[in-house]
Amino acid sequence: MSLRPDAAGPERLVVGAGISGLYAALLLARAGRRVRLLERAARPGGLAGAEVFRGLPCDLGSHRLHPAALEQPLFREVHARSPFLTRPRRGVLVLGGRHVPYPPSAPSLLRALGLRAGAAMSLGFAAQRGRRAAFARWEHDRAIAGEDVGFERFVRDRVGAAAYASFYRPYAEKVWGIPPSELSQTVAKKRISTTSPLALFKGLARARGGAAADLARFVYPPGGISSIIAYLEARLAESGVRAECGAAFDLAAAGARAGARAGAAPALFAGDLVDLVPDARLEHRGLYLVYLAYPRARLGAPETYYCPDPRFWFGRVSELQNYAPDLRRPGETVLCVEIPEGAWGRGRDFAAGQPLEVLLDQLVRAGIAPPGVAPIEARQRFVPGVYPLYRRGWLRDWRAAMRRAAALGVVPFGRQALFLHCNLDHCAAIAADAVAHVEAGRSPEAWVLDAERYLDVQVRD
Repeated sequence: MSLRPDAAGPERLVVGAGISGLYAALLLARAGRRVRLLERAARPGGLAGAEVFRGLPCDLGSHRLHPAALEQPLFREVHARSPFLTRPRRGVLVLGGRHVPYPPSAPSLLRALGLRAGAAMSLGFAAQRGRRAAFARWEHDRAIAGEDVGFERFVRDRVGAAAYASFYRPYAEKVWGIPPSELSQTVAKKRISTTSPLALFKGLARARGGAAADLARFVYPPGGISSIIAYLEARLAESGVRAECGAAFDLAAAGARAGARAGAAPALFAGDLVDLVPDARLEHRGLYLVYLAYPRARLGAPETYYCPDPRFWFGRVSELQNYAPDLRRPGETVLCVEIPEGAWGRGRDFAAGQPLEVLLDQLVRAGIAPPGVAPIEARQRFVPGVYPLYRRGWLRDWRAAMRRAAALGVVPFGRQALFLHCNLDHCAAIAADAVAHVEAGRSPEAWVLDAERYLDVQVRD
């Protein structure tokens, strides 16, 4: 049976060729639709693309797949053709001058903070019964049911001032670059609370079995995350579909025309929501990625270091070969250093001159890079649109922008178009839902109502 769609059938327009757009296009092609796939960048991939450095396809920041990703049909399909690696998780939290296994246990975290700060954190949590009860309701209360009290108040009320000041506030300020009081309380559901604060302080994160066991391992494609993009491109090519990259296209006008034609399917849009609604008050923060090649076969066992400490510019550092052994050159190892845009703004260069010297010194002081060893090469890439900036009141602005997008005859889906912070398997699942919605003949307005459920996804890290 031919995989090529019926040339006489109606054309489906997909905008954006990241993992969401590519997968949506593939599902449509397999359903027998003619597909036009547009991408404004020079090549497909989006945040799941790669920076080729020293001949290696380096991820755009730290990516890993949680074992639960294999429950998603796309990843099962890729895994069946080219099996993913199952890797032990050896993450490290750099805190208080110490390395703590990540996700941390309560005792290891308290030791890293030191006697005084650790005691203050423990007392701040244990002193009030009301605080303990609120802490237990963390995952329930973080959703906005009424007033958005803000990230700072939400977290302080549940963990106390010491824990907030030592762990939560520095990381929030580093990533988003605004006072935590201006952040929405929904930020508490994202990456910062991934390990579940209740589990953390009860010491359950290192327990055996169940979800905790899944945190001890991850799965990863041998050729890097971008190999999933290559797989999707190959399957699309078999169906006669190729992304039109670098094409200038009036997205809003195209959506309006599609919505105006009787019986026309809405455009599936996986670009940035603000491209459809330019005056929407929805912002992102980006990442500076500094790739460093060291003349050492290996620097350490951890695949990722997490650094909330405000003394260091970086939030995370990954050693590429510890994700997949094939991602290395003989006698070399590559670090990817992630510096959140945060308070820095755009236009900085951390890969040359004095900023590079400071950065290298920080990596040594953090115990990540060896002293006295200079990298062979350094390269920087800035990636915009990584972290949605959830200010207080953002949900109202999001709903208004989504309604306006729907009025253009467009179905926004995927991480960027839905203003999400999510995992790759979430992107694939949402793409499948969007295709099913359009193929069922349902309206963009109905999608907007359905899509709100995706705002509650949690990042697994």
